[in-house]
Amino acid sequence: MNPWAGLYTLTKVYFLLLIFQIGFALLPLSSAAQNRYDILITEFLPDPSPPVGMPESSFIELANRSVHDVNLRNWKISNGKTTATIRSDYILRMDSLLILCPSSAQTTFSSFGAALGIGGFPVLDNDAGEIMLISDGGNTIHAIRYNKEWFGNILKASGGWSLEMIDPANPCTGKSNWTASVSQQGGTPGRKNSVQATQADADLPSLIRAVSMDSISLILIFDEALDSSSAADISNYSVSDGIGSPVNATTLAPFYDRVLIRLQSPLVRGKIYSVSVTQITDCAGNEIAINNSCIAGIPESPRAGDIIFNEILFNPPPYGADYIEFFNRGSTIVSCSGLFIAGRDVNGTLKDPLSLVKEDRYFFPGEYLLLTEDSSWIIHNFPQAPPSQILSMPALPSMPDDLGKIVLLDAMGALVDELDYDHHWHSPLLATEEGVALERISPDLPTSLASHWTSAAATAGYGTPGYKNSESTSADISDSDWISANPKIFSPDMDGYQDFLFLDYHLPDPGFIGSISIFNIYGLTVRKLANNIIWGTSGSFRWDGLDDNMHPLPTGHYIIYVELFLPDGRIRKQKLVCVLAKK
Repeated sequence: MNPWAGLYTLTKVYFLLLIFQIGFALLPLSSAAQNRYDILITEFLPDPSPPVGMPESSFIELANRSVHDVNLRNWKISNGKTTATIRSDYILRMDSLLILCPSSAQTTFSSFGAALGIGGFPVLDNDAGEIMLISDGGNTIHAIRYNKEWFGNILKASGGWSLEMIDPANPCTGKSNWTASVSQQGGTPGRKNSVQATQADADLPSLIRAVSMDSISLILIFDEALDSSSAADISNYSVSDGIGSPVNATTLAPFYDRVLIRLQSPLVRGKIYSVSVTQITDCAGNEIAINNSCIAGIPESPRAGDIIFNEILFNPPPYGADYIEFFNRGSTIVSCSGLFIAGRDVNGTLKDPLSLVKEDRYFFPGEYLLLTEDSSWIIHNFPQAPPSQILSMPALPSMPDDLGKIVLLDAMGALVDELDYDHHWHSPLLATEEGVALERISPDLPTSLASHWTSAAATAGYGTPGYKNSESTSADISDSDWISANPKIFSPDMDGYQDFLFLDYHLPDPGFIGSISIFNIYGLTVRKLANNIIWGTSGSFRWDGLDDNMHPLPTGHYIIYVELFLPDGRIRKQKLVCVLAKK
């Protein structure tokens, strides 16, 4: 055998392999990343005006966190309404970033980092919107639903600042993993995020509400993205009234925070059901809490007077927000997507009716529902306000500080309720009307009568948004038991046992103005606990054993004198005795 012939054959094979490898490397890579969160949206600029230090154009930053280089050809970016497709080859390397932007802004963004201009780049809504990254195979790789409250800063939310992801290792968390950039340029496109930090996801997923598609189909809405396999287990769901577990359960793209369940038997119109969920997990592996449930049913059109105006704040404090509260006093479930709110001008003409919601939610009998432009302000200033009962709206109808007209309409434009308010409905004894809500006294009385409204109680923080009014009517209370002191012997030594004296009261009518004075055994006033403030129909005051100068008082007996009056001349007075003790 010729040894040179064997060498020639081996050399030929080597070169053929080398040519094949070189040729394969020159071919465009396929989209190897097809799994959720392989590529992330890690930063975006919804409102570029006024610019801080970046181009005056929206952008979306992508980060490749997979173990593959990925060709983005035919990948799509969408805002839920319009979708743009990447038409050219672009290899996004492992552990690298890419700025997606309109074609016209590619050159300017290239000075910040790798940038790719896209024709038809989707418009990012300034106030609230969606962004979806979709692979060439049609899989949703990452999707977010944002609003301006994610900024956590009202000035930065007004434009020029980007939203940055805090911890890319926990991409399925929502608002808690995003905040406004702290870079002096307003953002960090193409670079490590200015707010990047480790932030483990320890929050348990929670079931928020249910929406019926028809009598046998429910969409369950959760507060974060779920693990699809656990969410698909039908044994993790149960519907009350004998319906039991569903036939099947499917997690819905693009946000994976919704599960469609098909029921074994149909829901009955007019009936309210309970849906319970157990053992499902979020994408970080956190399991839902025990006894997680919500109510469900089939909605119906409201009749006039079923949904009523129950409380309004039209003269908020500086940096505060207007709000409108409704109460469902009817017996039917109402779909909020079929409700509209509007103002009336001086001629009675409706002005720009606004839909209450973009995505459907139900309003159940006996529930309160609050509309506002700033839910974070509401929650901060009224800790009792239930977030689940608050609807954030981009805008409310104009509500002047003196008087105005607002109406609630159904989907056909029929009147459900109307309120013609006047600031003179406030208590005449208020030092200022700013920051004080008007509350309806009774849900059973006509809406637009001055005598059926009054100022919210000072003891309730001058408002009760999303929960029972401080000035709602109550049953008649006898003269002897309308206020009580508990405990009658208290020891303010901060040992955790009876450190405070509580004065609990219940009144038969709203609108009382009153004072509480505390005297020592010599008849000297030592503490003015309340001084001519508006009281609710029920509430509580707390005494900590200090005098008006915030100094501790000596042990002994003290007399509590309470005096209330109504503008119509009715007066209530009560004396109580307590003992301040110390160890």
